[in-house]
Amino acid sequence: MHSFCTRSHLATLLMVACAFALSGMAVAQTWSSPQLVANGNGQAISTNGSGTSAVIFTPSGGGLAASVQSGGVWGNPTTLSSATAAANIAVAPNGDVLAVWLFGTTNTFNPNTAQARFFTGGHWGSTITISTNAYRAGSGNGLPGIGFDSHSQATLVWEEMTNPSPASCSLKAETGNAAGGFGSAQTISTGNCFGWTNLAVNSGGQAVAVRGVPGILSGAIIAISRDASGTWAAPVTVAASGVYRQRQPKVGLGNEGTAVLVYLVNAGVRYSVRSGGTWSAPASLISSGAGGVAGVAVDGSGNAVAAYVQTSINPGTYTVYRPVGGSFQPKVQINSSTQVVATPAGTFVAGGTTVSTRLAGSSTWNQTTFANSQLVNAAAGLAIAVGAPQVSVSTAAVP
Repeated sequence: MHSFCTRSHLATLLMVACAFALSGMAVAQTWSSPQLVANGNGQAISTNGSGTSAVIFTPSGGGLAASVQSGGVWGNPTTLSSATAAANIAVAPNGDVLAVWLFGTTNTFNPNTAQARFFTGGHWGSTITISTNAYRAGSGNGLPGIGFDSHSQATLVWEEMTNPSPASCSLKAETGNAAGGFGSAQTISTGNCFGWTNLAVNSGGQAVAVRGVPGILSGAIIAISRDASGTWAAPVTVAASGVYRQRQPKVGLGNEGTAVLVYLVNAGVRYSVRSGGTWSAPASLISSGAGGVAGVAVDGSGNAVAAYVQTSINPGTYTVYRPVGGSFQPKVQINSSTQVVATPAGTFVAGGTTVSTRLAGSSTWNQTTFANSQLVNAAAGLAIAVGAPQVSVSTAAVP
């Protein structure tokens, strides 16, 4: 008996030692072979990690379509709109899906029509026109932001023109679900027309919407926060205007309330962190030699990964990890894009022709190369990627 207990104790110690050894190295990451869903170009993909995934894409013949996977089977694509539109899609914890899209109705950039549809019970509902006066500043910009909380309640934000000349806009927000649709729209910010909106929603219903300018324009960075009761606070100017080419803010939000915002300035990337309800002063991730794109994701505990492109001295995509309450750690180069997402448990996934995965509990990125560039999404238990020009989907199990 003593011999058995000794061997058992030794085995336990070896297992613990191995676990510590693996925490700092890459654990094998296996992605499924791409599964063809349709011919076309994927615009966005989403999953709830527990049985439902969805992809929205531009079919080879134009227009807009989506397909939903349930029970391991991808459904036949459904045409959502005949218009060729910029689009996004999100899957709720209960398996409902929300698609949103934006398209121009004239030969000019404005005004634009924003529409949405819910999927529930195996069927797409009727088209909901969100706005016929939505604002965008150039092709592909101004797409409404969407997100679900843990109760499968959706939040949608968009910028709407209030005056054509001189141009002024308000940021609108509304909430709803597949059963009842959306409620009345609420104005949460007014003033200039920015043309760039990003939204993060956490499991408890808190949200952060950010406004900025797209392209290589210059403008202020504005953040508007919502508490768990559904009340939007007054807008906060995180970064004042007057900085050359200050633009394209993106935000992530942890379930415990930490928000991390990254944005571009001329040849640099800056960030600000909201902790305890207060935004920190802007600081630099990289002050020079950066390219024109950056991204951020925050896990459930408030840990964050920011990604940016460096164009000089070992050019490429770099990530920096920030533990909640801490500081950004030294940069790590990956061969992916700056589109980065997170699971609640702390796995981070970056898209691109090479998909990079930083599993929860590890400090190393796994890298898997695909034939085509991939857009990614992740939820508890599952990471998912869609390529183009064919809408082909791959998945991987993740914490």
